[in-house]
Amino acid sequence: MSTDPIKTALTFFGHWNTGHIDEAITMLSEEVLYDNVPFPNIVGRENVRKFHRDFGIGTTFTVDWTVTQIAAAGNVVLNERLDVFLHEGGGKIILPVMGTLTVVEGAITVWRDYFDPSDFDRQLALIGK
Repeated sequence: MSTDPIKTALTFFGHWNTGHIDEAITMLSEEVLYDNVPFPNIVGRENVRKFHRDFGIGTTFTVDWTVTQIAAAGNVVLNERLDVFLHEGGGKIILPVMGTLTVVEGAITVWRDYFDPSDFDRQLALIGK
């Protein structure tokens, strides 16, 4: 794994975008903290995998997470993204996201995303999920 935090982050998001979910999840430390604000924290790589699988990432949803801004402060990568979730039935969720990834020795130890949950829920209801 790369020790360059920005390169690690871009590789991580790239794996999601190309449907290589297992490769993305493998980049997380075993005890990663996933803080998908405002939802409850998820701790552990396998719990993060389950969270995304239960939502349908990689099955009923594919994703295109476009990084629009990225910078690092030490080992913390700040990122602005436009996350697009494409549903197999043709529906789409478009969500602006601000986030951070903390990278330690090439592994992501903290993944934190901030977004508007009411906007997400409204768009999710429109596609009938």
